[in-house]
Amino acid sequence: MIEILHSPLGQEHPYEQLPEERFPRQPLAGQAFTLGIATKPPGEVQRVVIHRLLDGADQELLEAVNIANWRPELEAGVGAEFLDRMVRVEQDVWRVELTAPAQGSTLTYWVEADGQASARYTLRGESWQTGGGAAWDGQTLTLSRSATTLPATPAALHRVEWLTDGQTARRVRLTFASRPDEAFFGLGERFNALDQRGNVMDIRCYEQYKNQDKRTYMPVPFLLSSAGYGVHVHSNRWMQFDLAATAPDAWVLEADLGADERLSLTWFSGDEPAQIIGAFGRSVGAAALPPLWAFGLWMSGNEWNSQKRVEAEVRASFEHGITPSVMVIEAWSDETTFYIWNDAVYNPVGGGENLHLADFMFPAEGKWPNPKGMIDGLHAQNVRLLLWQVPVLKRIEQPHPQHEADHHHWTERGLGVREPDGSQHRVKPFWFRGGHLWDVTNPEARAWWLNKRAYLLEEMEIDGFKTDGGEHLWGADTCFGDGRKGDELWNEYPRLYTQAYYEFANARREAITFSRAGFTGSQTSPAHWAGDENSTWDAFLHSIYAGLSAGISGIPFWGWDIGGFSGEIPDAELYLRSAAMAVFCPIMQYHAEFNQHREPNRDRTPWNIQERTGDEQVIPLFRRFVNVRHALMPYIWQEAQHSAASGEPMMRALRLTDPRAADTQYFFGRDLLVCPITTLDVRRMTVYLPEGRWADFWTKAEYTGGQTIEVDVPLDRIPVFVRGGAVLPLRLPASQTLGDAVELSAEANAHW
Repeated sequence: MIEILHSPLGQEHPYEQLPEERFPRQPLAGQAFTLGIATKPPGEVQRVVIHRLLDGADQELLEAVNIANWRPELEAGVGAEFLDRMVRVEQDVWRVELTAPAQGSTLTYWVEADGQASARYTLRGESWQTGGGAAWDGQTLTLSRSATTLPATPAALHRVEWLTDGQTARRVRLTFASRPDEAFFGLGERFNALDQRGNVMDIRCYEQYKNQDKRTYMPVPFLLSSAGYGVHVHSNRWMQFDLAATAPDAWVLEADLGADERLSLTWFSGDEPAQIIGAFGRSVGAAALPPLWAFGLWMSGNEWNSQKRVEAEVRASFEHGITPSVMVIEAWSDETTFYIWNDAVYNPVGGGENLHLADFMFPAEGKWPNPKGMIDGLHAQNVRLLLWQVPVLKRIEQPHPQHEADHHHWTERGLGVREPDGSQHRVKPFWFRGGHLWDVTNPEARAWWLNKRAYLLEEMEIDGFKTDGGEHLWGADTCFGDGRKGDELWNEYPRLYTQAYYEFANARREAITFSRAGFTGSQTSPAHWAGDENSTWDAFLHSIYAGLSAGISGIPFWGWDIGGFSGEIPDAELYLRSAAMAVFCPIMQYHAEFNQHREPNRDRTPWNIQERTGDEQVIPLFRRFVNVRHALMPYIWQEAQHSAASGEPMMRALRLTDPRAADTQYFFGRDLLVCPITTLDVRRMTVYLPEGRWADFWTKAEYTGGQTIEVDVPLDRIPVFVRGGAVLPLRLPASQTLGDAVELSAEANAHW
């Protein structure tokens, strides 16, 4: 039996394509495009032809060409994510060149392989047309095809174009003037650079495992310009910013439209960039202030999969004089339900029912013999606990009665995201592929899902969740309970998912979420981290860009994995330089990737880094850094409160106010200027100081700004300067020595 594979949009991967798609997927009128076809079994089909109708009229048959010895690694446009699948799939690949129909015309085509026909597919001609205009109320610009004027805005609007089939418009394109020296910042958490001038950046939530470049877990359609304005595009759909990349005198916004064919943009202005950022942030949701304990040291490792291991790591931290505040456990659950502890013994209940602590027995020989006792023990040491989560009902290969009961209830009640035909949507990305995605817009689904986890908060008294994932949604036509579709929710989904967890947890106890993905307004459910990164100096540099960009985009409470979390451990110097930077970062945490429990150990604990590298400085210097952070806690807490109230970031890129600054320099709060070291073997560093008076945070040496200076940078410090006239509240130990042990407290007993 011959199988013909052709899917015009494939799996709707945002960046990569399968061989059986159209290239491009949605060509413009008159544009040549390639039709991709696959046939199975390989070698069976001898001839593939394409039948066509143009507005119902027969067209000449086209013969497809067999791409001999096709391999995905050699095919442009097919990415690594599909490499494994494609290598295992035995098939023949065929190609044929077509031309998209004129605007308003319809091309219908189908594939015939050795006399067997495929389904029919249609493509309607679309092209760009100028016209229309906008209404302007002094702050918000609303685009309309029926408008006739282009009003004056902070960025001069030169042209409006609509991508239309002659009846409806699917996309709009706006062209604004740009000065030659104009810099552009923001657009969410961005790893590639701080200033995005010369780049084309899209707004699309995507899970890029390491080496993110222009891709991001947390897109935000807020653009900050050095010309003194910020602009927020009011849309959750895909959009793209061409920031003087195509034309040096213009920036261009291209955005998908809904059925109403409207798009609104709001401008913000202020005397300082921080004020513009704050005004934007407040307009999309006041930032929630994390509890004080969230600003202490976080510890985590993907291999900490037992109570014995967790307690040993916490014990080691205290023995080394390194006081932790938060423990994150990822490998705690049965990896199927994600709400039941691994090795727990219980009687399964109906899918609509909830388990409670009393329903479980924890075997002494199991991985978690007494998780409640472990949690109580952590709390007795002032260590809070977060547990890992994903918003997917996992596809399982082995029997699991509780999961099967849950799945039956899920399907019967329609608690997942659906396809247009009403069937349950299956996750398309590699991670959790084939699972079902939780419909967080459905109140019944939201309550059902979260109540399964209520006992963790109410009875076991955990302190929140690491809300991982959130980037699983592909498919523009997927259907949600609130009536919206995937094209409106693939960016907003992670915000809704983490917000649901955050509100549920905080209704029961003081808690937080710790999320990788997000969107506009995600500051209402803190905190966030930068996701997967290598343990390299280059990744460290780009993580700093990510944190500064996130702050510009309204996300003030952000962190990253000290020294990176993936691959071989960082060298001792990278680990210490990045730990020193993390002292002056909203969230200070280390984390390590799963290593399949193999030796050597790849944990990012300071004791493992010291043992593996043989550098005896690691533990004492890391301990010093944590103690310095504790000493700074009254200042950190003061600035965190200010950020939550004002919407201004805790990490403020100096480059926003001074183009002479390095892209990595930033203010931590309003009065500390931080200059991270992002290269190896630096012991003396040239640092730029902005105008004004400054004092070295470590030595109190005074400097006049508006110049570059050279400072010594031994491994126990990075350059940090205090703004002239600032008074920093501190909490110093009895020795009055910065770097000696002091408890975590916001109560000041000294001042800098």
